[in-house]
Amino acid sequence: MPERSRLPSHPRQTWRLPAGIQIQIVCARRQFLLAIEAHDNPSDRTALVPIVKKTQHNHQAAELPDEIRLWLADSGYASADAFKALADLPLLVSSPAKPTRRGFPAKRQQAPAGQQDMAARLTTPTGRTQYRQRSALVEPGFAQLFQRFGRHLNYRGRQAVDTEIKLLGTVHNLNKLIKHASRSRS
Repeated sequence: MPERSRLPSHPRQTWRLPAGIQIQIVCARRQFLLAIEAHDNPSDRTALVPIVKKTQHNHQAAELPDEIRLWLADSGYASADAFKALADLPLLVSSPAKPTRRGFPAKRQQAPAGQQDMAARLTTPTGRTQYRQRSALVEPGFAQLFQRFGRHLNYRGRQAVDTEIKLLGTVHNLNKLIKHASRSRS
């Protein structure tokens, strides 16, 4: 079932969360959620390895037949430690080579230490094509959650938010499965 897996960009910009809490989702094709987690570290860099491990656990527990063929993530997840820990996976993460704010000259013209291999993979035609699919996989997943459940959460605190978003993610996946089953029967 999962052909590609994608990690999110910045959901805080669109979902009203308690301060200091981030939500990470991993989507397969058709925005089926393989993992959804709340964490209380403001940096995405520390979230890559735990969300990948959680996704692998969920994938194995669900006894899904196909392996995940490609992992895509935005530059917020780029860190040499994460790349080292996940070296055996087909992972594409953009490496920030320029500052993200306009009007400031670039401080560096190449990827930071430990990220050159990833930057080289992204410059290949295959790497560029694969990375372009990143936003088409996860951003609709967030949008569907927002459309179905709104942008406000009912609870505060990391554990309560984590429980609530897992429930919302489960309902989201059940709706996807029911729609798929009804289309298959007709």
